[in-house]
Amino acid sequence: MLSGRVVVAVLAAAVAMGMLLSLLVLRLGNASPDGAAGPPRPSAPPRLHPLPRTVAGQLVVTVAAGNGTVVYGTADGGVYAASTHSGPRRITGLTGRVVKLAFDRGGRWLAAASEFGQLAVVDTAHPDSRVVRRWFRTDSPYAAEIPPSQLAIDTTGTRVAAQTDDIGILDLHGSGSPHWLPGATYDCSGARDMGFVGTEFIASYDTCANVWNASTLRLERQVYFPSLGNGMVGHGRILYGTFRHALLLNYLRTSPLPSAQAAPGQPRPVLGDIIADKTVGTRRSPIQPVADAGRVAAVLQDARLFFWEPVSGRTLATVPLPFPSVCASVTKPAPPAQFSTSFSPDHKNLVVSAFCPPPDIDSNSEEGRRRSTYRYWMLGYPSP
Repeated sequence: MLSGRVVVAVLAAAVAMGMLLSLLVLRLGNASPDGAAGPPRPSAPPRLHPLPRTVAGQLVVTVAAGNGTVVYGTADGGVYAASTHSGPRRITGLTGRVVKLAFDRGGRWLAAASEFGQLAVVDTAHPDSRVVRRWFRTDSPYAAEIPPSQLAIDTTGTRVAAQTDDIGILDLHGSGSPHWLPGATYDCSGARDMGFVGTEFIASYDTCANVWNASTLRLERQVYFPSLGNGMVGHGRILYGTFRHALLLNYLRTSPLPSAQAAPGQPRPVLGDIIADKTVGTRRSPIQPVADAGRVAAVLQDARLFFWEPVSGRTLATVPLPFPSVCASVTKPAPPAQFSTSFSPDHKNLVVSAFCPPPDIDSNSEEGRRRSTYRYWMLGYPSP
């Protein structure tokens, strides 16, 4: 027979062992395959850092994110670059208000365009080198007053694409006119985004994307989207927003489009493949594509940024912008606020611009521009 003292000791040891096993099982049950304990915890939302609205005493009207830099375009045609270590420094100037800024996908070359169609290309790796300037006219003489609405530059810094009434590509090695791209149709006109991606040049519209060979400028593919929306060009895919959904579309892997007719000398239209589909909200409001870094994509709806993981569909962060989604106006309906974004080529920073016209005057007039509301923010891009 065991004594009472021995029995008590054995029972205490058993209880302790049971608690240890329970803790071990709980620990193992919460461990992830890579050794991290528990499911991934949601990270803190990225913080918005306000950017200046004036530089060198001039109104900032457009902003672009570079690798470790922010570039400002002003109303008087000045282009300024600022880094985390230094204040704004003028790097070039244009005739007229700066309307577009664009970095190449490597972040070295910066293209700037003015309201009067003047282009400037700056080698940011050698900021003291000569700035290349050209004039970019419209394709039709009847559309001479249309300023560039989209801008892109290749990674060699020798070709610039701009959209006025059509899309033209200008070879900076020569002094000739732009090469106007074929393939514009009623469905595929007025590009929302465009860029040089590897050996291709791609333009994304409301319902489709055109893909040209960047060397020959021959139209290779015309890829249609599943519905009306807004697309942004990425690497081998397009970030696409509808009224409730954000989608990633593959423009390289396609399927036949029934009843599609090809124009003479052009490829037959095809349907893009859906890679991921994210329901952003139940409210019917346009979703604007913002950025695609591969593992994390971002869209904007109703003055709120949504960062999500395409593989899992998980929302990583939501960042409200301190700006109204609808502008004040004396007329009805009131116009929606205009948002634009710039994603740094190294995928580290995002710049967001917001604009509202004055409530009672045309924003294209000198007084209207002065009374318009501009806001700019920069935030670090999240990772999963």
